[in-house]
Amino acid sequence: MDQNEHQTDAHRRPKKLIFAPGDIAPTSNEPTPEPQPQAIPASTVLEALRTSTSTPNSTTETEVLSNAARAHQFGTNPPLTISQIHGTNPLHQFNTWFRDPRLPASSAPETCTLSTASLPSGRVSARVVYLKELDERGWVVYSNWGSREGKGGQVFGLSENADTLDAMPEPDSEQPTITAEVGSGNKWGALTFSWASVERQVRVEGLLEPLSREESELYWRTRERGSRIGGWASWQSRVLWSAEPGQMEENQRRKSVIKLQGALDGDEAVPVDIDQTDVEDGRASLELRVKEMEERFAGVEDIPLPPFWGGVRLVPESVEFWQGRRSRLHDRFRYTSTAAMSTSTPPSIPKSSTSPWIILAITSGAFAALNGVFAKLTTDDHTTAFAQSLAHLFGLESSPVIEMLTRGACLGLNVLCNIIMWALFTRALTAGPSTVKVSITNTASNFLATAVFGMIVFQEAVGGLWWLGAAMMGAGCILVGMREGA
Repeated sequence: MDQNEHQTDAHRRPKKLIFAPGDIAPTSNEPTPEPQPQAIPASTVLEALRTSTSTPNSTTETEVLSNAARAHQFGTNPPLTISQIHGTNPLHQFNTWFRDPRLPASSAPETCTLSTASLPSGRVSARVVYLKELDERGWVVYSNWGSREGKGGQVFGLSENADTLDAMPEPDSEQPTITAEVGSGNKWGALTFSWASVERQVRVEGLLEPLSREESELYWRTRERGSRIGGWASWQSRVLWSAEPGQMEENQRRKSVIKLQGALDGDEAVPVDIDQTDVEDGRASLELRVKEMEERFAGVEDIPLPPFWGGVRLVPESVEFWQGRRSRLHDRFRYTSTAAMSTSTPPSIPKSSTSPWIILAITSGAFAALNGVFAKLTTDDHTTAFAQSLAHLFGLESSPVIEMLTRGACLGLNVLCNIIMWALFTRALTAGPSTVKVSITNTASNFLATAVFGMIVFQEAVGGLWWLGAAMMGAGCILVGMREGA
């Protein structure tokens, strides 16, 4: 199966969505009451009308330094160790943190910041979005991409005369390469999750790829009707109203004076119709657009997906997990992709074939077997025969001294093999995906090597029980491998 076929199959797989609270159908049909504006106290208005500024003097500096606000000290979590981190898959590690029971749904842990940059200027912009899916390729968010100035133009690029993105590009269509040319898209992006209640943060950096229209429609159908109308009505990143600074200052001063007069007269209530004292700020244009969309889809039960609206997946190049500690000695663990990221086509997360930890675990098991061989030669009768063979090889007469030297050498080799065994085993645990896989691989290697050395060095016979144990050991390795790969 080639890469395009693999990507197509991946897009068609069913997904488990993570819904944002605002996109789940409400349990009640009662409309949410509009928040009522509160009157501004007269003292606040007078303070706002001041135009002078003050310069800190020695008195204020002394007061500030003597009552300095101390930075928050992180102490919720114990030190983060490598044994608590998934060995190979940052997606699994993210899911573990995301499902932390200390993160209630009311805290909206799916809230994250999406950062993109324009080319060729390199100007970065960021906005808060909701994570909606986490699949085998990366993190998925949905939004309106139909703007030249906003993230749509930054990510997908627009022709020089285009004002909007007419339609979301398909995953298999040709995408603009990552260059600094005018109108080209910049697929690099970043997501940041900040969970203050558990003192944790996750940063994801990589390449953005569009979802297929079928995938976007699947999520679109879960949105409530008002959200669908809003998706059609909103002009992403388009300015609805603007004013010169002088005009803004005059408007603000006029409104403040009117409110101050009302406060001095004993009436601190803001007028029921806020537009009586406010100025046009573009909201009426947006509300008119909403009404137009409501009329357009008045008889349509299933409002279709806008062509400029859809989902993108951030395929990670690096994922950093941060956890706060006292005295700013924070813990950071970062996963980095070994695949080349020089092209605009986001590669899938590579699956390692023969990892270094396997070689380390097997070698550690072999040295454990050698450790047993030399331990046996230190105390066994075979040492006498071995010492006589060495004396005969070098033309020496057999003596207790040669036998003692041989036993001492075997003891030294025993200690050396033991040190090497533990060093390799510790490195295998550090590099391996799990302690279970490393331990079983190490034990299987030790089991087989011990039998081979026993047959060669001590002429030991291998019976049926050994073959039964070898078969069970192999079956255990297969089962653990299947369980870890699931």
